[in-house]
Amino acid sequence: MRKNPDFVMGDPAQHTSETIGEEVRERLGEMTPSERRVARALLATYPTAGLESLPQLAEGAGVTGPTVLRFVRKIGFEGYPDFQRSLREEVQARTEGLPSLYKTKGATQDDEVVLRSQQAFTRALDATFASSSLEHDLACVVALLSDPKRRLWFVGGRFSQLVASYLCMQMRFLRQGCAMVGETPEQRMLDTLELTRRDVLCLFDFRRYQPDTIATARLAAEQGAVVVVFTDPWLSPAVESARHVLISHADSASPFDSMLGAFALTEVLAAKVVVALGDTGRAHVAEIEAVHERVAGFVQGGAR
Repeated sequence: MRKNPDFVMGDPAQHTSETIGEEVRERLGEMTPSERRVARALLATYPTAGLESLPQLAEGAGVTGPTVLRFVRKIGFEGYPDFQRSLREEVQARTEGLPSLYKTKGATQDDEVVLRSQQAFTRALDATFASSSLEHDLACVVALLSDPKRRLWFVGGRFSQLVASYLCMQMRFLRQGCAMVGETPEQRMLDTLELTRRDVLCLFDFRRYQPDTIATARLAAEQGAVVVVFTDPWLSPAVESARHVLISHADSASPFDSMLGAFALTEVLAAKVVVALGDTGRAHVAEIEAVHERVAGFVQGGAR
């Protein structure tokens, strides 16, 4: 991959971005207004917009060709062909299936697994928390999660449903008005149709993105709900419907992408919501704990 020699994407001394989409989001604050128009046009239909010709991308962004060239150089490429070459490699990576990943990650000797896993998890967490926009993004999401006037909904894919359930359970201990969206396509459609402008949908979707999860994001946005998408550096198509996006890295020593980074973000969100809710959250936890103790007493009494 030939890139601008003055900048190497992924250089720990500069940026840890794994993909163009992640890098663009990181560098938005450094761009001119016209360059930001290119960035938003690219992210709106990522990565499809970047696979179009330079004149097409320029027209879609409402800018000139030279502005697009300045944009691709700003994110580390020598020119548009290099930019598109890297983007095509991303498209292949974001759709890579388990059989392919088994070939590249499944040959590790057993005595290397623990060390390689530790190294992969460290890389994933470091990259997840290295984002320069993370504090701002987290603050926006925490404001939504701690707003008692909003209902919170949670949904994920085959694996990421576990992370969605975990965040939902944490929020239910801290506040009222939290629910999981159903797992089947039919349940998802019916549940999502209940969303309104006062609702927030926290949606988790990672590589080999799930069509019904993406459709849920789109329908929720059409209903007027605020959609928060948790995804990987390759960016789920659900991002097109999102108000806020939180990216976690998924490095692992196996063919299965790790959810460690995503779980870590939910832990941070929960900790921040605890601070934001203060005494209200503490009272809700105490109420739930009291009910739990009463139920435990009923069970023990019935067992005698």
